[in-house]
Amino acid sequence: MSTVALQEALHFHDVLMDAEFKGRKDNEGAARFRLSKKTGVPESYLFRLTYKRSQMRDVAGEVYRRLRESYVALCEKHEAAADAYRAERLKIEAERNANNQSLPLGRMGMGASEMDAMAGKEKE
Repeated sequence: MSTVALQEALHFHDVLMDAEFKGRKDNEGAARFRLSKKTGVPESYLFRLTYKRSQMRDVAGEVYRRLRESYVALCEKHEAAADAYRAERLKIEAERNANNQSLPLGRMGMGASEMDAMAGKEKE
């Protein structure tokens, strides 16, 4: 491994493979096949990036470009999901704050004896 492009391509490959992996019963060959179909990179090249990385000196430009585009798309998808989650969280917090503002604040902070005295005055 000598070039920065190869190191970046290996990083893109690793992240994309991790994202493609579907859990316990999935296997690496199936994940590699799905990634190959999504990116357009031959499955044999993805195999080389996994198992022959120490022998590789560089990466093909087209492979690098396709892996990078897929990586950027994955990052944008995650950013969009994070933004949607944040917007939903802020909306819920705003609703909660609006509901808390509508509560009566007259008796908050009073002791039990003061509340009993107030309750007695209201009954009279």
